Amino acid sequence: MLGTLLDGRYQVLQVLGGGGFGQTYIAQDTHRPGAPRCVVKHLKPCTHNPEFLTTARRLFNSEAETLEKLGHHDQIPRLLAYFEQDQEFFLVQEFIQGHSLKTEFFPGQRWTEEQVVQLLQQILGILEFVHSHKVIHRDVKPDNIIRRPQDCKLVLIDFGAVKQIQTQLLTVAGHGDTTIAIGTPGYMATEQGQGKPRPNSDIYSLGIIAIQALTGLHPKQLQEDPNTGEILWQHHAQVSPWLAPIISKMVLYHFKERYQTATEVLQVLQQVISDTEVDYQLTQPPLSLMQIPQSGNSQQNTVRQEVTSILNPEQQKYLESILLQYVGPLAPTLIRQIAASASSYQEVVDTLSVHLGEKQKNEFKQKSMMFLRESTTNSQPKSNTVPSQAVPAISDRFVRQCEQELVRLIGPIATFLVQKVIKSAPQITEEELVNTLKSQIPDPKKAAEFQQRLLP
Repeated sequence: MLGTLLDGRYQVLQVLGGGGFGQTYIAQDTHRPGAPRCVVKHLKPCTHNPEFLTTARRLFNSEAETLEKLGHHDQIPRLLAYFEQDQEFFLVQEFIQGHSLKTEFFPGQRWTEEQVVQLLQQILGILEFVHSHKVIHRDVKPDNIIRRPQDCKLVLIDFGAVKQIQTQLLTVAGHGDTTIAIGTPGYMATEQGQGKPRPNSDIYSLGIIAIQALTGLHPKQLQEDPNTGEILWQHHAQVSPWLAPIISKMVLYHFKERYQTATEVLQVLQQVISDTEVDYQLTQPPLSLMQIPQSGNSQQNTVRQEVTSILNPEQQKYLESILLQYVGPLAPTLIRQIAASASSYQEVVDTLSVHLGEKQKNEFKQKSMMFLRESTTNSQPKSNTVPSQAVPAISDRFVRQCEQELVRLIGPIATFLVQKVIKSAPQITEEELVNTLKSQIPDPKKAAEFQQRLLP
């Protein structure tokens, strides 16, 4: 096929892959200035029977119309043309310059939470658009996510239109049935593997990618609970108690227990970020920056005391019994993680309710708060942290300088990072502040530059 001119216009430069009844090529459009590259998807019907070709043509035109609509999204390749030649069918799509997300995953190397949240927000936004057009991608994986160099945005490619047409045509021809699966093992939900994908099958795949980013492990390296089929991943990652439950719910074994729509996940993500003032990169400040009482207790013991003071065993067991009705086996994990970082009963209940539907929220909040109030006659545990209005040991001028330099390197979240460190350790020195902030800059060169500019 190399060098072949399709439709008198698209010259094949490279065969990307394929087999059976379809192939994918990189071609150049000889009718446009500069002969820009494009991607051509080629469908070869398995028979030239007139009735079969009529069905193939109808399916092909339908898929082309769908791809045309999807291409209106900035992070989905545009459909440039589609045509029939010698009773074979061709789709021509925009060629996306950039590199796949797969090249950003290195074994054993973990992404920061901020990077993972940005990934989730971008791809969920795309899936929200895709699913609104009654389309399921079916093959969300790192290879099919391209980072565009001009703006670093992620683009979702390879909607598998040709594969879907092939599946349907095999059924028509009597060579297959409706259980033929489209997808990639490891990223594919159980129902999709059975040939019955749903919109939240794509959400499952995205959740697996998030886990891969947080753990540095390929999906095939992750183990499953032998009794429930749920993926065991959190012990491989350093992940905040607000983010872990969201990702875990995205990848639950049964599709009915997962988030049902991309919109739902986005709303939960945004609400938790807003309600808890989530600090993406500084979710776990170094223990050396925490206020430690002057006693023989270790830093680790101090942290553990704060965690266990939120809920006593009776309160935790009661909350689990209520939450189990709504979210199933995920309840104990949710409560354990959220209670570990909450500073009040109200915060625990509010954060847990984010994972429930509107009707369930009110019922859960009412029952939980009533029990928590009645189950304790003591005042709220005293916090070991210093009030936020405490004056830092370093000058305001130096703090502003740190903010300005960090904003230049990592963006607006820098201001929040600096203030978070100051609140965690009001008596921090200039050197400690710079070293702490430096550790939150993923790029080693930028981190060194930051330190050099502030501590010459």
